[in-house]
Amino acid sequence: MVNMNAILKSITTTNDTGASKSMREDMSAYGGILDREQFNQFMRDVEFNTTILRDAAYKKMNRENVITTGTLIEGRVLQDGYQEDSRETNANLTPAKIGFGKSELTAHKLKAKTFIDDDDLEDNIEGEQFQTTLLSMMGNQIGEDLEAIALFGDTDLDYDDQPLYHTYDGWIKQSTSFLKSSEVATGNSNGDFNVHDNTIEAVFDAIIRAVPARIRQSKLMSRFAIYVPYEVEDAYRNLLKSRNTQLGDDMQTGDKPLMYKKYPIKESPILEDEEAREILNYAPVVGGTPDLWKWGVYKDVKVEPKRLAELERTEFYYRTRCDVSLEWNSSFITAKLDLDEIELIQDEAKV
Repeated sequence: MVNMNAILKSITTTNDTGASKSMREDMSAYGGILDREQFNQFMRDVEFNTTILRDAAYKKMNRENVITTGTLIEGRVLQDGYQEDSRETNANLTPAKIGFGKSELTAHKLKAKTFIDDDDLEDNIEGEQFQTTLLSMMGNQIGEDLEAIALFGDTDLDYDDQPLYHTYDGWIKQSTSFLKSSEVATGNSNGDFNVHDNTIEAVFDAIIRAVPARIRQSKLMSRFAIYVPYEVEDAYRNLLKSRNTQLGDDMQTGDKPLMYKKYPIKESPILEDEEAREILNYAPVVGGTPDLWKWGVYKDVKVEPKRLAELERTEFYYRTRCDVSLEWNSSFITAKLDLDEIELIQDEAKV
């Protein structure tokens, strides 16, 4: 018979005096709130299976509302120190313009529930240690869901149809910078890029050109990246593979990280999410400097067990509060690919 008390006590941490204590004792004392060590492990699990969320600027929220600001000097600052055609000091200086970016994070409650049956524990090769694995797996999945909301959250969506995405507005909704492919563009517009005539590189060029000058001219570009779904990543590899060079051979047989004009091209599985594509009605490719994309988790994360002896089951309840924001709304660039053309680009890139 499985000893559930032993299982709960198998997740240990260390207090300030170095003594071992169980998570269950912590839960009794603090109402299920993870301590600092447990919280840090939870966040590592959250980020493990993500790409964009892991690169973005994480903020541990000690308050339910947190405001962060950033500044950039816009334009030139030096001026002639003398008056025109004289050696008299020029006191009529034009002040340098300082651009202020503000990011506001407001904690929104998110909850999850899972359970484990005693029979499953008895049959699992890990035995009682599977408890730790389960908690880590839940952290991984919570991270994937948080990344999905961070990108696709939209409070204008119907709550009954999309209760998760309705929670708060994600980066795409908050952004003010959008690009359309020739297939997505309507009316008199020709679109911002054409991947059929100019290869998949056209979308990369369009995103780079769309970066605001004040960001492109700053050191922030050292962290610039373009995040793509698998179809775009594979199309770019096919394009490079077709070149009779060492680079082409590497794309055929190796796993070399992709770059374009010195900037990394990163495959992000969340951009392949079918539900999100159905909501958006396009396939997104996103780019920018993730240091300006903020996301936060409130300091009090709860994991509480509930023993159901009559069912030989233990339930676990998770509760956290999160939000995302953009320090500069134009820093997050979304390129829209038509859902039909995204299915063609891989074969089109083959030569």
